[in-house]
Amino acid sequence: MERSLAWAAALAAATVGGSLVAACLMPFVALAAMTASTLPRREGLATMIVAWAANQAIGFTLLGYPLDAATLGWGLAIGVAALAAYGVIQAVTARAPGILPLLGAAALGFVGYELVLYAYGLSGGGTGAFTQAIVLLLAKNEALWLAGLLVVRAVVLRFAPGWAPAPRAAA
Repeated sequence: MERSLAWAAALAAATVGGSLVAACLMPFVALAAMTASTLPRREGLATMIVAWAANQAIGFTLLGYPLDAATLGWGLAIGVAALAAYGVIQAVTARAPGILPLLGAAALGFVGYELVLYAYGLSGGGTGAFTQAIVLLLAKNEALWLAGLLVVRAVVLRFAPGWAPAPRAAA
């Protein structure tokens, strides 16, 4: 339990902190892939929610997001999309552990994430940010983050195996 809580905190801190450096491109899908493939469901969901809340808090305080209905709506939509990505990835990785299923699940999670956001955009939030160039930039960001987090996990498992949980076994 302590080990997975430390791992969850490290994942959330790394992605939230890193998103500040990377112009606030929060890698929710990469985080979902790592939490879904290494943590029990309850801890994975809690990690996603804490990371989303921290991301929103940073946006509204440090980055000066306007406190209006449109921005709050997009913030909530991002939270729902992040949880949808987690759900998709968790469903796949629970049945098929391993790197290839994880990569496929992450791709499906990204599609789910973007579809939730696009649906919100169609309902009044606007779809102007859903250009091919922007979606590809977001996909690249997620892929790079996932690769980096996989490397971090591999290094931790190699040099400090008691600190990070091993990949979950199939359910």
